[in-house]
Amino acid sequence: MAGRGDGGSELLLARLLAFSDGVFAIVLTLLALDLRLPPGASDAHLLQALAGMKSEFISFGLSFALVGVFWLAHMTTFRALAKFDWTVAALNLVLLFTISVTPFTSLLVGQDGMLGEAWRLYSLNIVAISVTQIVLIAVSHRDERRLIHEAHHGRLMHRIARAGTPGVAFAIGLGLSFAGLYGLASLCWLLIPPLLLAARLMERA
Repeated sequence: MAGRGDGGSELLLARLLAFSDGVFAIVLTLLALDLRLPPGASDAHLLQALAGMKSEFISFGLSFALVGVFWLAHMTTFRALAKFDWTVAALNLVLLFTISVTPFTSLLVGQDGMLGEAWRLYSLNIVAISVTQIVLIAVSHRDERRLIHEAHHGRLMHRIARAGTPGVAFAIGLGLSFAGLYGLASLCWLLIPPLLLAARLMERA
């Protein structure tokens, strides 16, 4: 039966990776497609129209970077897999679902700004992606001897720490938003680089 032998497992794993990469690529493309000039914008007023799209450009740049971070974490997770696993495949679909919502929440932020309900929904989306990715990593490591290449054994906590950094940052932002500190909440993404650095330092310790 296909999938039981090593060759079948490798084929299924390759298909899973190809499908996942395709979804990530489509999501990144959709983010760019949401960048549209206001109706009636003319060539004579192009720069003025672009300046008026400041919020949309910020939303696009932030979302592109975040989806890129999640894609890198996804690549790292699946590079460690030695065999295809149906439970991992099912959870991967859940992760891709949360990723695929990003263009919609990014569009809301581009339209409504980073100080209201749109930003809270966007933050919740990022937290959901991080949580799902953490669960995916944990499940993929549940049987390291069977599922994970030997070189990647014992790295579960380090992978979880890295994958959880965007979620931690935006969970803090969500809390600040509900506390009425909207300006600080909109800057929560700035916490991601130092959190990633802390996770890397923890791995090297």
